Amino acid sequence: MAAVICGSLAFDTIMTFEGRFADQILPDQLHILNVSFLVPGLRRDFGGCAGNIAYSLNALGGKALPMATLGSDGADYLERMRTLGIDTEFVR
Repeated sequence: MAAVICGSLAFDTIMTFEGRFADQILPDQLHILNVSFLVPGLRRDFGGCAGNIAYSLNALGGKALPMATLGSDGADYLERMRTLGIDTEFVR
């Protein structure tokens, strides 16, 4: 039996931050708080609620039918789902 999964397909941008945010936010300097941080590394992962559920269900041997819409940059996402054997019939 297949499961239709309604939700989002999105790219997640994961930032690497060396250190702790608590070390950057000093109580005696809250009046000049700067929320800009050096991020030495970024990585782009496949995410979104429907994408994550479809991936997991597929890995467990189930048949996932994600129903979602991708933007104009979604070709890589579609290709990945097809490579994994996830049906993309309901993805627009």
